[in-house]
Amino acid sequence: MSSAPINPYEPTTTPAIEQANRLISTRQSAGFRDLIRISQEMVDATEAACIDYGGWDPQQITVLKVRAQAAKEHHATFFGIINDRIQKGVAEATAQMSSLPGKTPAEISEQGDYVRQKMLEHFEEQDNRPAGSY
Repeated sequence: MSSAPINPYEPTTTPAIEQANRLISTRQSAGFRDLIRISQEMVDATEAACIDYGGWDPQQITVLKVRAQAAKEHHATFFGIINDRIQKGVAEATAQMSSLPGKTPAEISEQGDYVRQKMLEHFEEQDNRPAGSY
């Protein structure tokens, strides 16, 4: 009779830790680099529109300049906030880790077995995917 492993700890997270985990997963996606490129292309397009404007209308020049500045600030702020939220979640997780009691070698081994079993279950689920899919 095989016994199912026991969860070695009850996970407790905060909204910041959960958000950091989701953002880290998003940042690891290949599509995240595409989002960065698209955002940078939008910044470049607004800057080019300002630079390439052939007229002399000061109001139009001002509008184009403000649009370029807003696009540039949005790009920097958006990705900066993502990094800040990840750092905040990691800091909270690190603080929680220090408050957890130490584990004995037997508990560490049991936890490793639990993690391995969960990963094997995950790999079994992934085997049903078509070749070349994510």
